Amino acid sequence: MLSGYVSSSFFFCLESEAALAPSSVNPARLVKSFLPFRHFFVCLFLQFVAISSVSFGAESDSTSNSRASRVSEMLDSLVTTTYFQDERFSPAGKGGTYDYLPKEFIPQFSDSVYASRIANLARNSEFDLVYNEHVRGYIRVYAVDKRKFVSKVLGLTHIYFPLFDESFRKYGIPPEMKNLAIVESALNPTAVSRAGARGLWQFMSGTGKMYGLHSSSFIEDRYDPNKATVAASEHLRDLHDMFGDWFLALAAYNAGPGAVQRAIRKAGGARDYWEIWPYLPQETRGYVPAFIAVTYVMNYYREHNIRPAQPGYLYSETGRVPVRDALTFEQLNEVLGVPMEDIRFLNPQYKAGLVPAPESRSNMIRLPKQYIQTFLQKEQNIYAYKPELVAEKTRLYTMVRDIERKDEVISSGRGRKSHVVSRGETISRVARKYGVSVSQIIDWNNLKSSRLKPGQKLVVFKAINERGSGKSSFSKLKGKKSKLKAKASKSSGKSKSLKKSKGGKKAGKKDGVKKKRK
Repeated sequence: MLSGYVSSSFFFCLESEAALAPSSVNPARLVKSFLPFRHFFVCLFLQFVAISSVSFGAESDSTSNSRASRVSEMLDSLVTTTYFQDERFSPAGKGGTYDYLPKEFIPQFSDSVYASRIANLARNSEFDLVYNEHVRGYIRVYAVDKRKFVSKVLGLTHIYFPLFDESFRKYGIPPEMKNLAIVESALNPTAVSRAGARGLWQFMSGTGKMYGLHSSSFIEDRYDPNKATVAASEHLRDLHDMFGDWFLALAAYNAGPGAVQRAIRKAGGARDYWEIWPYLPQETRGYVPAFIAVTYVMNYYREHNIRPAQPGYLYSETGRVPVRDALTFEQLNEVLGVPMEDIRFLNPQYKAGLVPAPESRSNMIRLPKQYIQTFLQKEQNIYAYKPELVAEKTRLYTMVRDIERKDEVISSGRGRKSHVVSRGETISRVARKYGVSVSQIIDWNNLKSSRLKPGQKLVVFKAINERGSGKSSFSKLKGKKSKLKAKASKSSGKSKSLKKSKGGKKAGKKDGVKKKRK
C-alpha cells in the first residue's frame, strides 16, 4: 500500500518534470525553473523511504508476538473506555517538521536509521538503549499497527507525564521511566490486565498493599494516578537498589525480583539484561524491548507522521483539593456543574462515586481548575446538599469497610514485632519484609511522614498463620460482604433508574454499560 501510494506520486511527478523542459542550461535559470516543482523532490524522498523500509512480522519470535499481543490488547482497551473515545479528543494537530506529508502516509525506515536514532537517545540516558530485532517488532506495533491509539496516548502524556516527572525527580528515577506507564497501561488509569493488575502502573493487589495502595469495594488506590505514581516510584527505586541496573529493575517490575534472581543464577551470575534474557519468563523477554520501542516512538513520532490528539484536560488545568466530609459525585455535579464524566475520569479511585469522610488524613479530589475556587467558597453547601445522596452510600461503605478490616485480621492474623531501622532502610522495605502496607506502619506508629531515621524503633504487626475457627469466620464474613455488595449494587441501580427517567432511554443504557465496565 505504501509503495503503491509513493509510486503513483512518483510517476505523477515524472509527468510534471517532462512538461518542464527547460530551454537553457544556465544553472541559475535551471534552479529557478525547478522551484515550482518542489513536490517532485518530496516524492523522490517518499520513494526512497519506501524502498529503504524493511518488512517486520516474519522475523518476530513467539515471545515478541505474545508480548506484542498484550500491548495491542492494552491499546485496544482505550476504545471501550468512555473518556478515551474520539469525541473526548480534539482532532490531531499537524506533524510539525513533516506537515507536508499526507495524514494517511505511514513512514518506515531502515535498520540503520532506527539504530542511529536509538543510539542518539542512549547518549543522554541512564538506560543502555539498544536496537535489535525484538525492539524493531515493537516499533512496528506502536508506529504502524496501533498508530491511531498512539496519537491519543501522545495527547494523554500532557495529563500524566508532568505528574510522573514530579514524583521521579523526588525519588531519583530517570525521566525516561515515565514511558513504562505506556507499556503497562497505555495511560489508561482504570486499565485491568487478565492477571488482575490495575491502574496506570498495573500493580497487583499484594504489591500495591506493600506500598500503601488499598483496594476495597468502594475505593481502589491503584486507580489513583497520584498515589499509584508515588508507589511506582518507591517500588522502582527499591528494585534498582536491589539489582543496580535499570533494565533488571524493569524486568523485576514485570516478573518479580525472584524471577530475575533465578535468571541471574542460571546465567552464571551475569547481571546484564540481554545475558539473562533467555532465562526470564516468556512475557518478560518482550518487556524491555517494548520499553525501548516506546521511548523511541515518544521521541520520533513526528518522523513517523503521528500527530498527537489533544485530550479534554491538561494536567496544568486541574488541581486537587482536600475533602473534609463525605461527598458524592452527584453533589459535585449538581451544585458546581462539573460534568459527571470529568469527575469520574479525574477521580477513578472512587469506584462507587463516594469520597468517604476522612479518618486520619484528608481524602483528595481532583477537579478542573475553573471549579476549585467555587468549591472552596461553597464547600459547606455542597456537603449539606441532598444529604440522602450521601447517607445510604456512607452507611454501606462503613459496613463493608468494617467487614473488610475484620476479614484482613482473621485471614492473616497479627503478631506484634519491634523493628529497628537500619541505615538506608526505607519504610517500603520494612513493609515488604513483614508483608504489610506502608500506610499500616504509618498508622501503627503515628508517623507524620514516610521518612525513617537509622535507629528508629517501629511497631509492626507481622502476619502469622491461623487455622481452625478463623477459616469458618472468614467464610461467614465473605458471605456477609457479598450480600452488602449486592445491596450497594441494587442501590446504585435505583439511582440509575432515576437518571434514566430524567434523561431518557438512551442515557439509561449508556450508564448501564459504564457500570458494567467498572
